[in-house]
Amino acid sequence: MAELKVYLSEELDKRFRILAMNAYGYGRGSLSEAAVEALTKWCEGHETSKPSQPTNETFSHSNSDPISRAEERPGATSPGTRADPTSSLPVS
Repeated sequence: MAELKVYLSEELDKRFRILAMNAYGYGRGSLSEAAVEALTKWCEGHETSKPSQPTNETFSHSNSDPISRAEERPGATSPGTRADPTSSLPVS
């Protein structure tokens, strides 16, 4: 089972918690059940509105990797590939 951390406004958090507990009770797991239901509906709505599904290649690069992000931008240079005229170190 995967874990997903999200940031919500205080207002949305309060609304979600109240509605989730009204729907699923005040026991353990009620927020998770409501979140799964909400995310499932969101995914279904977005999957049916787009004619083509994204490929695995779309998600192959991590957004936190600056080199991958630079390679996706035209004209960007990855670190270590630009020659520094003041540096005496060789560039690999």
